[in-house]
Amino acid sequence: MVELYGDERLDYLLADEEMRIIQSPSVFSFSLDAVLLSHFAYVPIRKGNLVDLCSGNGVIPLFLSKRTKGKIIGVEIQERLHSMAQRSIAYNQLDGQIKMIHGDLKNAPQELGYGKYDVVTCNPPYFTTSNKEEINENEHFAIARHEIHCSLEDVIRASSQLVKQGGKVALVHRPGRLLDIVTLMRQYRLEPKRLQFVYPKDGKEANTLLIEGTKDGSPDLKILPPLVVYQDNDEYTDELKGFYMEQNNHYFYVVECKDCTYYAGYTNNLQKRISVHNEGKGAKYTRARRPVSLIWHEVFTSKTEAMQKEYWFKQLSRVQKQAYIRREQEKQNEITKKL
Repeated sequence: MVELYGDERLDYLLADEEMRIIQSPSVFSFSLDAVLLSHFAYVPIRKGNLVDLCSGNGVIPLFLSKRTKGKIIGVEIQERLHSMAQRSIAYNQLDGQIKMIHGDLKNAPQELGYGKYDVVTCNPPYFTTSNKEEINENEHFAIARHEIHCSLEDVIRASSQLVKQGGKVALVHRPGRLLDIVTLMRQYRLEPKRLQFVYPKDGKEANTLLIEGTKDGSPDLKILPPLVVYQDNDEYTDELKGFYMEQNNHYFYVVECKDCTYYAGYTNNLQKRISVHNEGKGAKYTRARRPVSLIWHEVFTSKTEAMQKEYWFKQLSRVQKQAYIRREQEKQNEITKKL
């Protein structure tokens, strides 16, 4: 059970049917930038220590928890957003992996420790506060978008102090600040190593950049292929659909065939895999037993774990498979009823 306040709602985290996040139209809802950064940033799969600065409602720590088993700390200065993040983490039963800190990122190195972290991520405020008329009247939005409580230099300085030698710092920002970002990263011993520009459509100017630096790394900047968000018909490109639908998930899934038999498999693109089965291009077993329908799936952070679950399931008898699926579906229904 999760407690919601005011106009808060409990949303699905993209296409993930299990993970949820608390959002509010008057306080905060995550944007594409958070999706891009959480997909772009390097993360250690098995273990490690990560910090996300300017965490908002905890969206990036939640995304990163799907890619790593490492410990994640989120830092957020706004009390309301910090509360939303904490409740989302508790709802998803990730208290053992994610911890939220209510505080100023400028104090984070002193409070959390210097040079202890493998990865630092941040989706910082993009705009300076020189023109007060441009600042959104909503205080929560203003703090998230404008450099009111922290500057770009504050973000990069704190990130450098938190990350260990050889560790990585990843940011999402606006292309117009690229020179400032590179200058400050080098000033604070973060050597830019990967850079990617994001374009709203082909032929348009880039409106977002993703950059990652290594603490005390050697100069060797790689410019990644451009990332285009929308097709001409205003639908997401296939690459962006992949981000939104999968977020680097690994799935164990079970389909029921036309003849009522089961087929279990692994995929990292669930929607596409079911379509392939029904087009007769999937597994040999399902080609003559179409159409198939998805009756169960589970999400894992690694291919190995998903395939281990697939192997385990295939060792069960038909009766045991039915009992397992029924039991897990009942658990999911109980969770849904509590919402």
